[in-house]
Amino acid sequence: MAFFRDPKRFLTILIAGVAGVVVLLDFVRATALVGLLAGALVEWTATLTALALLIGLVSVAASHFGRVLRRELDWGYSVLLLLSMLAVIGVGIFYPVTQNGQLQLPGSLAEEPIRFFFRVVFEPLASSFLALLVFFSLSAALRALQRRTAEALVIVGVAVIVLVAQLPPVAALPFVGVTVQFFNDYVALAGARGLLIGAAIGAIVASVRVLLGFDLPYIDH
Repeated sequence: MAFFRDPKRFLTILIAGVAGVVVLLDFVRATALVGLLAGALVEWTATLTALALLIGLVSVAASHFGRVLRRELDWGYSVLLLLSMLAVIGVGIFYPVTQNGQLQLPGSLAEEPIRFFFRVVFEPLASSFLALLVFFSLSAALRALQRRTAEALVIVGVAVIVLVAQLPPVAALPFVGVTVQFFNDYVALAGARGLLIGAAIGAIVASVRVLLGFDLPYIDH
């Protein structure tokens, strides 16, 4: 009965719940009408999401542009962010694309120009950050060994065994490759599947709570 004390809140929860149920029913192909309504809801959501991203982009650009004008601390990073933003947008819009021997503008920012930009700039940066994880992992292992707890020793010991088993001279030894493959196929894969199943169950529970109105992330408190 607490819902009825605030009609606006109740109406918001009702709209969100009905929309969620309609989209869920579309997955089981309930009726043609449900499919039509679900398609309209998904299209509206995509449009609103695009508008929200555009507003967020303008807000971030305006905030950093103000920092540059005021010469605030580390304003050079704001200049770099703005130049990168303009570069990505400019490459995606004005990069010439040929089709049937004729030049034309790309129809989507997700086409080859942006993919090329990400391959040249983003992927090397991502690889560099991943390479830094080696030193982070080594530091974490040393700290774990300093504590000398049973759990830390087990984790570090398993990590060392796995790393050593991946070395070419060791992997070439009899039964080493088969043993490592066995642990990868049964132990590691079982753990990964358990994590995925747990995450899926958690997502289902969270979705049901949102549909029933117990959790209201879409209401600004």
